[in-house]
Amino acid sequence: MKTVVLFTRLYAQYRNRLAETVKSHVSNLIEELDVHLARFDIDKRGHVVLGFEGQDTEFAINFLTKEYGSSISLDRVKEGATVRGSLIDVGKVGYGFYVDIAAINNTTYVDALLPLYQVREQFKLKKPLRTIAKSLILVDNLPVDVQITNVDLREGKIEATFAESTLNRFDEWLRDDHERLLVFGANYSMIETALNKTGHIDDIYEIQELGKFEFALRCKRSTRASGIIAAIGPKLRGVPMHLFIPKEIEAKLSAKA
Repeated sequence: MKTVVLFTRLYAQYRNRLAETVKSHVSNLIEELDVHLARFDIDKRGHVVLGFEGQDTEFAINFLTKEYGSSISLDRVKEGATVRGSLIDVGKVGYGFYVDIAAINNTTYVDALLPLYQVREQFKLKKPLRTIAKSLILVDNLPVDVQITNVDLREGKIEATFAESTLNRFDEWLRDDHERLLVFGANYSMIETALNKTGHIDDIYEIQELGKFEFALRCKRSTRASGIIAAIGPKLRGVPMHLFIPKEIEAKLSAKA
């Protein structure tokens, strides 16, 4: 049996429901291949672990890696490379942000550290880390792209900075006059159903996919994101949601620390 750890993570209230969605999708994708799904687990970090048997195992793994992403061994993480990840444990330390890029050293995950001084330089802010996080809505499970700046194989450490694509996304959202509601730990269908049930589907201009189970709901100009969260929150209990309101963020960034 050959195993692969997917980059995609499952978490929050609907973790098991999302797991069934992934399992069903995987089964459908390999239905006509000479391969058997022999293992389906979720590790402690929330990453999906798949095990395959059969002649088409390599093909199946390559296909699913393109669809969901996969883990990478620490010795294959290269300086200068841009990789996708998700913020974790935001605010637990004051010296930087940690990003889960699904890098593994033996059996241990090695997260990329975004040092505070570099984050300050990139956003041109001199505020404390927790203030920056709260102001910019840098929250757990937020998908981000990072550029690797240093890999220490001996110490098992990675340092990185926010990639240009992520900085551009923040800049675009801040210049946009649409409010956004970030919804993590749900799939598109669940969000669409909640919007339909509450009669708010027409208040959403666009549902942007940030990750497999992470979305940004771009509200119409006449719609307040706080009203959407109040409406669909009870329909998606336990699902992390965050308001991204440009005017409020600009005010926080302009305020004295």
